[in-house]
Amino acid sequence: MYYSRTEDYIYGLETINSNSITEHPKVANKMACFVANGLSASFTIVAGYFFHSSMPASDFHSLTLQVIKLLTDCGFMVLRIVTDNHPPNVGLFKNLCGGTLENYFNHPYLPMPIFLSFDYCHAIKNARNLFLSHNMNSTTGVISSSYLKALYGLQRGWPLKPVRYLTKKHLYPSNLEKMNVLRAVQIFSPTVTSALKLLKEEKYEDFVDSDATILYMENMFHFFQVHNISSRRHYIHALDGNVAPYVNISDQRLHWLNTTFQNYIDDIQSTSASTGYKCLSSETAHALKFIAKSTFLCVQFLLTQAGFYYVLTRSFSSDAVEATFSHIRLKGGSNDTTDARAAEYALRQILRTGILKSSSSANTARTLSHISRNELSHQRSTVAEFAEEDVEELFLPTDLRFKIHSLQRNEIPEMNLYSASVAFLSGYIIMKLQKKINVMTALPH
Repeated sequence: MYYSRTEDYIYGLETINSNSITEHPKVANKMACFVANGLSASFTIVAGYFFHSSMPASDFHSLTLQVIKLLTDCGFMVLRIVTDNHPPNVGLFKNLCGGTLENYFNHPYLPMPIFLSFDYCHAIKNARNLFLSHNMNSTTGVISSSYLKALYGLQRGWPLKPVRYLTKKHLYPSNLEKMNVLRAVQIFSPTVTSALKLLKEEKYEDFVDSDATILYMENMFHFFQVHNISSRRHYIHALDGNVAPYVNISDQRLHWLNTTFQNYIDDIQSTSASTGYKCLSSETAHALKFIAKSTFLCVQFLLTQAGFYYVLTRSFSSDAVEATFSHIRLKGGSNDTTDARAAEYALRQILRTGILKSSSSANTARTLSHISRNELSHQRSTVAEFAEEDVEELFLPTDLRFKIHSLQRNEIPEMNLYSASVAFLSGYIIMKLQKKINVMTALPH
């Protein structure tokens, strides 16, 4: 989609003719949304959205290819597709790979691969939910949430708590609270595992055999940590190499993702099955391994073939999609069951203002973000209107372009509500002036 600020019109919207609506229409109560998120530059663009009732797998597949083609035509290189492991999305991945689920498939329009992955935030939530629901087994011992619940009961009577944020919502979440990513990460955090280690070392009776549980929690937190890298310098202040950006393919974290973590998940599944314990669900176990393998391959490709000097993996998540849907619900009156008109209005506001405002309880890193902090050209491509021999005449001489560039302001204005409203009003004034000029030039002299 393309928004013209001067015309206050969004190009690319498709509507249905009112005459084709039958007496008993099929209500489109779902929305598929494609959001482009930058890896080498900071931008988030709503590439397309489609209201539907129950989209067939073939239509979902063709729409995805259409969005990839449109983004490629605009000059973007689609490198990775991320979604949750909902069955329709798994079916889409299989169709893209020719019938079998693989970590990548060949780009249909460029000589490069497109990597496929599930969202690591959804995977960590599922791992937490299964950890709280039943015991599992591994070669190091039984994995049980009873140690965590014992810690919660023990510290309730203490004036100074080892884990101050551990609450009932962490251990006994409702169906809605199970969707919270922050609490899932907090359960596996070093603060909790350090408290369990201390109680074990101090020979507390309820924590003697907690080694396997601590190892499970540490592995799940490490899995989240190596996928949530968002800064080039944070590791210096945090004194933690696990949050450093990836800069070479010999990084130990890549080996851990490709080998150690894969073997650990297989160990839980096989040992639990052989000893009569419940294990991770097949979907969750496969998603965890699939994400780890995809991240390993994608980081390798970026560092060796795509020319990246470093890789920040938080951009691999579906935060952009979560922020978009949270913005839609927030604009619809904080309503989870919003209507199509309110959803479309919220999406148009993203295009007009360039601002994504998420709810404070949304599963996103920031509650306020911008679709871009770079000066992206809003002009529609018109190169196709000219013949190849005329293209060179469109460009100015090099020395003249340097002189013009030196006169331009280099400061990028801060993107906020004030600048968005000023830009919107300026575009409206320019549109009116253009109409006046066109009318005056059309009058006979």
